[in-house]
Amino acid sequence: MLEEGYGDFEPEMWLMYYKWNLRVICNTILDYSIQVKGMGEQEVINLLENEAFQQRAEAEGKWRRATLSQVQLTSYYAGYREIYDFREQQKAKLGDDFDLKQFHEQFLSYGSAPVKFIKQLMTDK
Repeated sequence: MLEEGYGDFEPEMWLMYYKWNLRVICNTILDYSIQVKGMGEQEVINLLENEAFQQRAEAEGKWRRATLSQVQLTSYYAGYREIYDFREQQKAKLGDDFDLKQFHEQFLSYGSAPVKFIKQLMTDK
């Protein structure tokens, strides 16, 4: 939406987007660091509060989620990245004929199917 002009390209809107992006990436780092490297609760809270600008309650909640279910936090980034990369491939392939709104509407029309199947459905036409 921001790329299409939502919010009149105001820097505050982009700051919000970049904070969200930072959160998703930190969640991935966090999940890996807990599951593989043995990161402890205080390290997690410090990372999220001081490096990812998250509130303490949110950081504590992330700690609980990451210790109760592995890979959940990482899956958000993996899904986002797969969709974003597909979108960029379509942009490169279609050039000036690429329409971001149409891409998203078509992508979402397939519901919650795995991205790899949506990609097949959108490119086999």
